[in-house]
Amino acid sequence: MEIRMNRRGFVQVMAATGVMAFASPILAQDAKSVALVVTQKAGDAGPIDALIAGLSQAETEMGVTTKVVEALDPATYETTVRALAQRGTSVIVTTFFGMGPVVQTVAAEFPDTRFVVIVGAPLETPLPNARVTVYATHENAYLSGLFAANVSEAKQIAYVGGVPLPFAWADYNAMTLAAQSVDPAIKTSAAFVQSFADPVKAREIAAGLYNSGVDAILTSASESDIGVVEAAKDAGKLVMPPSPFLIERAPESVGFVATFEWAATIKMEIANALSDTYESGFRIGNVKSGEIVVTYSDAYLAAGDDAKKAKVAAGQAAVQKAMDDILAGTLEVAYDDTAH
Repeated sequence: MEIRMNRRGFVQVMAATGVMAFASPILAQDAKSVALVVTQKAGDAGPIDALIAGLSQAETEMGVTTKVVEALDPATYETTVRALAQRGTSVIVTTFFGMGPVVQTVAAEFPDTRFVVIVGAPLETPLPNARVTVYATHENAYLSGLFAANVSEAKQIAYVGGVPLPFAWADYNAMTLAAQSVDPAIKTSAAFVQSFADPVKAREIAAGLYNSGVDAILTSASESDIGVVEAAKDAGKLVMPPSPFLIERAPESVGFVATFEWAATIKMEIANALSDTYESGFRIGNVKSGEIVVTYSDAYLAAGDDAKKAKVAAGQAAVQKAMDDILAGTLEVAYDDTAH
């Protein structure tokens, strides 16, 4: 695998499940080349690293040739994607909301190339050779809220996000809903780094929250999550990031991770793009699709006295019941992006 350095708000469709698909003819290309264009730096111990890992797995498992290209300046997004299409790349996978308008434009010019946006809004005009996939992030947040409410002694839980986009408020509201279903007296708060790539500022924000009495934080701020984890380690408090890679940074503080299976998602999208039964359109990854899973830190589970361990066990049981109920269709986590 070669590594080269170099629109709206999140709509209510996030509350749905499944796929909106559009028929498309089978590609006639012989070469199976896949390019991943990432809009954030590798080394984030989060989504970018996980996507690259999944791409590497696809190279081995599917026999495709792969390339990773970093496009960190929005001004380069379109030229980067168009250049890859001009070179005859079979599948171009892009990341995050800023790539949606680019794919809308470029995919229309290259009908024999298939395009993917991982985490973005549905395209303004659906195209037969493009698919957008997102995660039901509010399900992740709901599970985190259940766990935190069961283990929190201070009964104060916070959410740290990157930017206050609609999906971030949906996460906060789902976390609050879950926590207060366990104990209505629990207080929740939200803070935003205003960046997905500023661990220093995130650490300062998280440290302030812990100092104010918060003893559990759900963080969803991409590379900025690293700073929140560092603050949790300093404070000896619970943090719940969306990446299991971060457990090793603070194994006694990163107690619970409801994570998005980024590696599984990119492999699913590549397989779909190369399939004779290709589906374009818009897809949501969630608990039901197996793209939201939970992980616990062994060090966190082993730490503390019997009373703490009982709280942790109760949290695990609550999370498992919720996941079972989601799978059974008896629990649907509401998508509410009301800002506070």
